[in-house]
Amino acid sequence: MTTLIIIVLCIFVFILSSVLGLILVDLQHITTDLVYINTHTTNAGVTSNLHFGLIQHLTVTMNQTLQKTRHLQQTEYQREHHLEQMLLNLTHDIKTPLTVATGYVQLIQRQPTTATTTNLQRVLNNLASVNYYLRYLMDFNLVRTKANHLNLESINVSHFLEQELFGLFDELTAKHITVTPQIAPNITLTTDQLLLQRIIQNLVGNWLKYAKNSAIVSLRFLDEQHICLEFQNETTVTATQKEVTTKQFYTTDDHSTQSLGLGLNIVQSLVTTLGGKLMLQTDSQSFTVRLTFRTTPPID
Repeated sequence: MTTLIIIVLCIFVFILSSVLGLILVDLQHITTDLVYINTHTTNAGVTSNLHFGLIQHLTVTMNQTLQKTRHLQQTEYQREHHLEQMLLNLTHDIKTPLTVATGYVQLIQRQPTTATTTNLQRVLNNLASVNYYLRYLMDFNLVRTKANHLNLESINVSHFLEQELFGLFDELTAKHITVTPQIAPNITLTTDQLLLQRIIQNLVGNWLKYAKNSAIVSLRFLDEQHICLEFQNETTVTATQKEVTTKQFYTTDDHSTQSLGLGLNIVQSLVTTLGGKLMLQTDSQSFTVRLTFRTTPPID
């Protein structure tokens, strides 16, 4: 009887040792796969030679983690590529009017009689274009620096929006744009004040360039967790596609030196950095930019 028990135990130990050996070999195989994946650019996944439940579950979980990591890397790459392309385009569009303005100034220095009203106005126009693109270059850098370092604080958006509109009142009046505010009182938002300010200033800046006669700004709750900030204006601009108007450097006039798409592209980047969403709505007479934000950051 004792001998039989010993034989059974030996068989059990042998089987257990064999299974353990196979598991260790498979774990080594998984480790080799991970080392290869971490040292090469590949879409390969972790594989297992065993059909053992726990090992299979481990490989599936590892592959899911690898897929999420690759997706995050791809998203970050696309974001960096997007920002680099914006920088390249901005520097190019700064250089062009600056070169033209410099050329006119050099001409005037050589021939003072060429300092006509027309030529001086051309210099001013090109310098204004330089200033326009420099402002968006600053916003571009703001997006880069703020992407991972937001200064979140609770802001009374109702009061903040009214202050920003009041500060731009003279410019809007000079353009004969009548603004109708529809701002619900005491709406607060946990956000970065500087980015929010640049969003508002950019959208009002679009009014100054493209609005006709009247504009409406509204702020309201969508539900307990979301607010809607909307800028609407009458316009003669014929832009009917969201994909067109948010495209970088899209212009509404073949002779325009400034771009509707550039401003909206910057706004879209700023809004995304704050975790919000931007939606455009256009027709033959009006243009609407609708922004949606969470009142507080989502809980991880």
